[in-house]
Amino acid sequence: GEYNGGIVTTVTVNSYARTVASGSHTTLPCSFTMSDQSQPPIIYWIKGISVDDPDAEVIFKGFKYWNETLGENRQFFGDYEGRATVADLEQPSIQINDLTANDEGRYWCMVAEWSGRQQEGTDADGMALMIDGSKSYVISYQTGASVAVDVGDSTLIECSYTGSVNVVTWYEGPFHLPDSENFTHTEIGTYTKVGTRYLSTSTVVMEPGFNNMGINYYDSLIISAATKENSGRYWCEVSRSSAANPELQTDRSSTLLSVNSPPFECEGNAPGLYPDPDDCSMYYECVSGNPITYHRSCGYDGLVFDEANGYCDWAANVAPPCGTASN
Repeated sequence: GEYNGGIVTTVTVNSYARTVASGSHTTLPCSFTMSDQSQPPIIYWIKGISVDDPDAEVIFKGFKYWNETLGENRQFFGDYEGRATVADLEQPSIQINDLTANDEGRYWCMVAEWSGRQQEGTDADGMALMIDGSKSYVISYQTGASVAVDVGDSTLIECSYTGSVNVVTWYEGPFHLPDSENFTHTEIGTYTKVGTRYLSTSTVVMEPGFNNMGINYYDSLIISAATKENSGRYWCEVSRSSAANPELQTDRSSTLLSVNSPPFECEGNAPGLYPDPDDCSMYYECVSGNPITYHRSCGYDGLVFDEANGYCDWAANVAPPCGTASN
């Protein structure tokens, strides 16, 4: 899950549940913040247990062209064509008309940065829609959009929820599979299970690869001796295992974990160029006989520091984690 100084997105649906009558219409609110919108984001509305559920239905996709004079490009899918509208991609609330019992369920507003599809640049928030009377539902909500910790220190990410819940599952994601034929997993991404807590027995089962993590009695995700690789977006999913409507009785919310390296100082280091472990597009320069630590940028978007060769290059020519070169 390591990431390096990318675009950060936070999505809020501003309302966790509502009940409306069949035949009527409703507007599901959504707003988002994005730290850099020089490339317009992609907006999705998805109906399902979660955005990556195999049976989830992408009902809307919209984006602006980079050259905004060309206007906006948006499309609706399935039976929402002609009865749904998103008036403003900056505040992408969706209005749905002619509601029927089939529309009952959970709706996700998902906002993704255009290009990188990094975990910090993609977020989603869901709300429960009930038709003709309130049903049993659960909600999971953020207590904070982000948590920061230094390498080697410990921290926790809280999970807050309401409703009758008996399973809490933590995920990390999204991860993107560019070679996948599956639309959902290419566009929306997949989520890796971190661990599960069964409330009735207080049993915790952690997945392989998350050896320094656990889930405590309050359902918080515990991170011990954090490493750079622990950086990422973590989702708390709450659910009722015997749900009458799994969409209403499953919800997840995300918190971004940043694991920061100790500050770099030239003192004690030989003259030369050194990578910035927190930002691939930056590096440090130490000059002989000069106590100052210079923090320099590679300059152009897409250039990253190549530690092996000691200069900035295109990411395609640089080995991971900063680049994508295979050899």
